Amino acid sequence: MKFESVKSPACLLLAALVSTGAYAQEDQKADKTGTNPINFTHDFRVYHEASKLEIDGDGDGDQNVTTIEFRAPIVDGKWQFRTRLRFNSLEVDNNNDGINEVDATGVGVVDMRLLTVPYLNMKERKALAVGIELFLPTGDEITGSQTLSLGPQVFGVVFAPFGISNSLVAPAVQYKFSIDEEAGVDDVKQFLFDVFFLKTFAGKQYWMMINPQYVIDDKKDLGFGFLDAEFGMMLDKYFGTKGHSAYLRPSVGYGGDAVTESAIEVGYKVVW
Repeated sequence: MKFESVKSPACLLLAALVSTGAYAQEDQKADKTGTNPINFTHDFRVYHEASKLEIDGDGDGDQNVTTIEFRAPIVDGKWQFRTRLRFNSLEVDNNNDGINEVDATGVGVVDMRLLTVPYLNMKERKALAVGIELFLPTGDEITGSQTLSLGPQVFGVVFAPFGISNSLVAPAVQYKFSIDEEAGVDDVKQFLFDVFFLKTFAGKQYWMMINPQYVIDDKKDLGFGFLDAEFGMMLDKYFGTKGHSAYLRPSVGYGGDAVTESAIEVGYKVVW
């Protein structure tokens, strides 16, 4: 499957982003779980993912990524700013002979995103969000990235789908393309598809999320996906805090070009 032009989807998304200044986002009740993608709160998150890599033949590989994330509402709450800093450790033994051909630790990809909600209608229980994400050339070619990339994105939100209370479903698509690369580094052309179903319980003290994702890498002619399931809970009644929560997120890889066999992520969030 080929996608040759990057101008059309990028320009359409950028035009949509500019136009959102004419719309005001309706007030939403604060959600301390940090799971509603269009509830713009202050968030500080730390999470660690340990992955078993999919290696051809008898090879073996492991990856550990620790991420520090911060989110904040800006422009009177009409926009959200998010940034993520990753630390990446990668070990790959191609022949399973006890000798790692790849053994690297360092700074991973750093990204920043602006997101806004031009349409929100709670009577119809629907919303539409658009955003633009910047991926910086941080780290080296193993732990990070040597390209400067943009990722326009759009996603919808449907609250209480199929009449299921305290739930939402959010399908999304992002087109990521490089705008500058280091010498000898391939450019980036990727479509990322994502949809998640969220259900909260006991007055939003607990939640469960199912999140299939799929990536089409047009430049490398690859297709691969991840299927995540997240289980989280608020911790305030145990710690005497406000807006503290933790979660566990196991996942499996799928697709003909799968990059991971399985993974487990553990995270801690503070929302205010």
